[in-house]
Parts: sequence; structure tokens; C-alpha cells
Amino acid sequence: MSSSYHPQTDGQTERLNQCLEAYLRCTVYSCPTQWSQWLSQAQFGYNTSFHSALGKTPYEVLFARKASHFGLTDLGQSTVPDIQVWL
Repeated sequence: MSSSYHPQTDGQTERLNQCLEAYLRCTVYSCPTQWSQWLSQAQFGYNTSFHSALGKTPYEVLFARKASHFGLTDLGQSTVPDIQVWL
């Protein structure tokens, strides 16, 4: 049993905090005072990454569909070969 307001007793919360801290550390290196602007991107990155315990991403588990990355729904075709490979 864990008590309220003590995330160190909850392994899952501790792991989430580690992931978010690592992401924010990498992204806000040059501007550490603006870390709060990156929280939504950190959340999206975590929720769209594969979790072996779930066998899916947290987004898929919650919404029963894959996330559309960066708000794009239909990527279509590109005339630039490198972009087409990336798509």
C-alpha cells in the first residue's frame, strides 16, 4: 500500500517521472526556464511510445485507435524522395 502524495512509493509513477525528466532535460538544455512550454510535447511523446506491459501505446489503450502524429491525418504523397521514405 502507498500513501497519498508520496510518488516515491509507487513504482509506476516513479518510472513516468523518470521518463518525463529525461525528455525535459534533453529539450530544455538551452533554455531551462521555459520547461513548462515543453510539457505537452513530453506528454504526447510518452503517450505515443510503445509499452511492453500494455502491448500498445497508452494512447491506443485509452482511445482504441492510433494517434495521428503532429495533428496530421492524411500525409499523402511527396515528390521529395527522402520525405516519401520518412512518411
